[in-house]
Amino acid sequence: MCVAAPAQANANPNFTVFPGMQIYQGNTACMVGFVETRLRIALSTGQCDDGSLVTDRDNHLLGTVVVARRQSDDAAGDSAPLAVEYEVIALGAEVTASDLLPTGRHLESTPALRAQQGLPVCQLRTSGGEKCGSVGPISNGRFAIADLAVDHRDFGGPVYALTDDNRALIVGLYEGMWKSAPTLESWQAVMEQLYIDNRARGEHQLPTEVRMIGR
Repeated sequence: MCVAAPAQANANPNFTVFPGMQIYQGNTACMVGFVETRLRIALSTGQCDDGSLVTDRDNHLLGTVVVARRQSDDAAGDSAPLAVEYEVIALGAEVTASDLLPTGRHLESTPALRAQQGLPVCQLRTSGGEKCGSVGPISNGRFAIADLAVDHRDFGGPVYALTDDNRALIVGLYEGMWKSAPTLESWQAVMEQLYIDNRARGEHQLPTEVRMIGR
């Protein structure tokens, strides 16, 4: 787990960060998976890492990575996947935080919804927009969606269930590849790992926003 200074980036005003938005860290392109508007933080997968500063495609500064777990933080053999990855981005003071997906639905988080095999879900992709399917077998905090297209720019992007009242409830994040197959992290597994890491690190050393989302 990596922890950076909790100070917010001096980001440019008049920019909005939202789930499904393409972001950049160094030369790495990925997606915002979830935005907590009240705490003004965004979450993505640890695959996004190529530096702590987060920008848009035009190099406008949006925020700073304050906590992250990445695959290189763990040691594991080929027989078992590593702990789920994540990164927490503190948004710049003048950046607008939005939970509105490009599809027009608000993306929310609820403990009542968990990834279950057969659950209808949709994935937001950089190219091709929204693709829907159903959750496959679940193991070690991860699952797959049948016929999922692979695009490295989709790392960290949201997977969600749709509701009749025009909302979207987050179910997972697109992590990347495991043994030549695309994998998605369960949102509950990410939150549980964040909570564990917070406790192990010592909550008093972490930004208040990070401590709150891990509960």
